[in-house]
Amino acid sequence: GVVFDGSRPHTPVETVDRGAAAARAARADGLVVVGGSSAVDCAKGVAVLVASGRERVAELEPIHFERLFEAPRETHPRFPLLAVTTTLSFAEFLPFWAVRRGDLLRKLPYSDLECVERTVFLDGALAAHTPEDVWLETGVKALDDALSAYCRSAAPEPFLDPVLVAAIGQLVEGLPASGTGGSAARRQQILTACWMTKLWLPRLGAFAVPAWFSTTARHSLGAVCAVPHGAASCVALPHALRHHADATRSRQAALASALGGKTSDEVPLAPALGALLDRLRVPRRLRDLGIEREALAEVVSAMLFLLRPPNS
Repeated sequence: GVVFDGSRPHTPVETVDRGAAAARAARADGLVVVGGSSAVDCAKGVAVLVASGRERVAELEPIHFERLFEAPRETHPRFPLLAVTTTLSFAEFLPFWAVRRGDLLRKLPYSDLECVERTVFLDGALAAHTPEDVWLETGVKALDDALSAYCRSAAPEPFLDPVLVAAIGQLVEGLPASGTGGSAARRQQILTACWMTKLWLPRLGAFAVPAWFSTTARHSLGAVCAVPHGAASCVALPHALRHHADATRSRQAALASALGGKTSDEVPLAPALGALLDRLRVPRRLRDLGIEREALAEVVSAMLFLLRPPNS
């Protein structure tokens, strides 16, 4: 086999092109990826290029973020990908991947064309070696995604809600103890809780909120300033709860009650989240991430780019 060590944070587009060239040269008939979401997205991109017969990402058409889960319009042979995850970003469960275009300062998503045959290993013993800051920050990103999935629902979801409440509860309770010195067993519990938030279960109702603020913010901070998505979620998630408070207050209160917290706050989940972030000692402000004020206009522009209507 051939080892490709060219993956980089945020999956620069050229790393996928180089990885695909290495896979073709080795006549690879499958891929094994070990790492977090950047490595996994790179591997998914390589698999798509090889399976579809393309040489470069530029030959593919990006998809709009509102259409990430739509069925592709083309079919190709399935290409095996075995993913061993070491963070809590969990890109390996998603049917799309994204690259950073450094020339555009934008993150562009692509379909996996349903040709990536994924097998995922969640191994706490391997994840025990992940540095604490990466582990905890990507854990907050996982919590961010789970809160988005729960709070954006316009009404109770009988299939999703019990799983999300249980998983969110495990993340809130177990994430602090899984940091430095966290045992393989504790990290396995957190890996399992994150996996629970990604289960494909029926959603019966519509979204009350079409786009979650912190999802858009973290992708834009990553595209413009190369901020890790986990760290960006630590900063943006409290603002998301406040930004969407009017539309999600009843859902926030229901979740706060289910987790044993108070429901009377104007932003019901804010006190518990603030306490958790304090315990984790993660970044809380843009200046903690080294973001200069001069970069904010471009970050906002990137957010508006993500929120543009499809086909615009």
